[in-house]
Amino acid sequence: MPVRARFRPHPRGFGFLTPVEADGTTSTVLRAPGPDGVVTEHDGIFVPPALARELIADDLVDAEVEIDGKGASATATALVDRPRRMLVGTVQHGPGGLVIDPDPQLSSGAIPLAAGPAAKLPTSVGRLAVVLLSQDEEGGALGQALVAGPFVVGSPQAVRAAATVIALGRAAPTLVPGGPEPAGLDVTEALATHTRLVGHLASGGRGAAAGLDTAGFIPGPEAPWVDRRDEPCVTVDSATTRDLDDAVGASWDGSDDSPVHVAVHIADAGRAIGIDSPADRYARVAGATAYLAVGDNAPMLDPALSEDTLSLRAGEDRFALSVRFTVSPDGALGGVEVEVAAVTSRAQLTYGAVDSWLEGDEDAVRGEAGLAGGEVVTVLRGAVEAARRLGVERDDRATFEDLFSSPEHTPAIIGGKLTTVEAEPHAAAYRFIERLMVAANESVASWLISREVPALYRAHVGVDPERAERLQAAATAVGIELKALEAGDEDQVSSELMGAIEQLRTEGRDEDHDLLVAAATGSIARATYDPDPSHHRGLASGAYVHFTSPIRRYADLVVHRQIRAALAGDPPPYDTEQLRAMATWLDARAGAIDHLTSRERSDLWARLLDRGFLGSTPEPAVVTGVTTNGVKVRLGRLGVTGFVTAERLLGLGPKERGRLDVDEHGIVTTTGTWKLGQRTTVRFVGLDDTGRTIWRLGDSR
Repeated sequence: MPVRARFRPHPRGFGFLTPVEADGTTSTVLRAPGPDGVVTEHDGIFVPPALARELIADDLVDAEVEIDGKGASATATALVDRPRRMLVGTVQHGPGGLVIDPDPQLSSGAIPLAAGPAAKLPTSVGRLAVVLLSQDEEGGALGQALVAGPFVVGSPQAVRAAATVIALGRAAPTLVPGGPEPAGLDVTEALATHTRLVGHLASGGRGAAAGLDTAGFIPGPEAPWVDRRDEPCVTVDSATTRDLDDAVGASWDGSDDSPVHVAVHIADAGRAIGIDSPADRYARVAGATAYLAVGDNAPMLDPALSEDTLSLRAGEDRFALSVRFTVSPDGALGGVEVEVAAVTSRAQLTYGAVDSWLEGDEDAVRGEAGLAGGEVVTVLRGAVEAARRLGVERDDRATFEDLFSSPEHTPAIIGGKLTTVEAEPHAAAYRFIERLMVAANESVASWLISREVPALYRAHVGVDPERAERLQAAATAVGIELKALEAGDEDQVSSELMGAIEQLRTEGRDEDHDLLVAAATGSIARATYDPDPSHHRGLASGAYVHFTSPIRRYADLVVHRQIRAALAGDPPPYDTEQLRAMATWLDARAGAIDHLTSRERSDLWARLLDRGFLGSTPEPAVVTGVTTNGVKVRLGRLGVTGFVTAERLLGLGPKERGRLDVDEHGIVTTTGTWKLGQRTTVRFVGLDDTGRTIWRLGDSR
């Protein structure tokens, strides 16, 4: 029977097809009668190696499918569309010349190289390269041009190139539900921009934002502005940050009963980037600035803007969109005002200096502030008091943030060498600024709602509805009743769940506590954009927008444009339906950037582990998933995930195959040996032939 589907390869050489609707992006299921005539559902179709070798990840194909006792299998495929324009892999000798042996996540079939790239790579066998894809005369894949490389396999440059092509290629414009057109983008141009962006990043570049024309419609050109240059404010960021998009001002009379007056100033990017200008269209395709461990960041906007004329650099006059509010002694926000303001930052402070100041040493802050030291210290005193009050108020909320722990170490390139650094070296200073930014985003959301201005809100449903049954089963397993979850009362689920977790902790039921935490963290939905002011249950906020990073995130730029129009009394540039389409597009683009950075970090960790970072020492880990093939684990100290196979768990020999019996919800093995949240230790064994990490139990020999 014919089926339209998307292809995904498996590292072992075969693959699977996911049936899709007529739009080519929406997943569906194949319903078909088996040999016994009984209709069964199949969300995956097996693709044998011979067919899989001809396909590349995310190919849209028309397949002929047969159903038997083992499931659904493809017997033939015909390519309909190939959204990936680039391929990454190692250069190898093939029957007819040089070929690219693709990364196993992309394909299992060797891709011939055209004469041009082959001529550039005669001495690069075994090295990694990125090539532009086209088709040969028979319709097969062909490496048409060299985009990046060759790189030494395992080098930081190779890691960045592979992560870029794999992660961003998965989010090609035509793979986004609805495509780029509903977001106001031409399909051909969006594809070209995306391809150009991937190529620049894979080769170590910063993208293609530099020099693009910004001329276009500016919302609220007559919006009134207020001169706030006499009010001191400061920026606080890492020592290497160049795109300074936020500054903080605060005043407080020192009385415990008095409010703190806070002003959060954000670079006025909406004044500089015209809607539908080349710069705007590029930023819309990029979606956000990519901050990578290897090489420079890839800015969404021209660095001449994001790191210079828009950046709130110390001592330089800038226009900003500012939100002003008070923080009462109990942490409540009030007196929210939004305005266009002219501001001048008094100092560019680092997190390290502020950390020292929080510990009682003012020398570093005064050193960075120079002659403005007195003003800067006054601002910090008010801002820190506001953040302290906000922290007390936030601690009273039931939020999912508390379920997630941060790693202690993260990979970094220092002096051209791969090493590790402390993941959060100045956590106290970072949290202090973060609280003020969250308060600013909440304040702006309330301001927009009160004026009925349509906007892109940040929505978080809390527990993913598709995972609710598993979470409920986990709660039942530890003797906890989640009434709100069962009743579908989304507003009460987070507080009820967090209360149950705290109850288990205080009762000393450590294993039950860990199981429920693991089930909860695996059940939390991703935050999304939405034109409706939906509840943000991840932060326990009534409404929330992204406002504080318009030179780093396109969604924030959209919000700024709506605000500028409202301040001028003009109609908003985007209506609700346009925002709804923009939300779908930006969710996909933001997800691609997140996937890129996490993929790069994961691959860098693999290299560090292979070089002996852990040595032979067992590393603490927590079971985050139980499957028939083994258990998924997370090494919290490193922020690394891994997998221990059933064979290793059962102590089987190298040629023996093992299998775990798992309950229907994937919570515990039926023997009770392994379960979610279980604490264990693991040892790093090595990398397999696809570069993935191999683990065994810490007490194994």
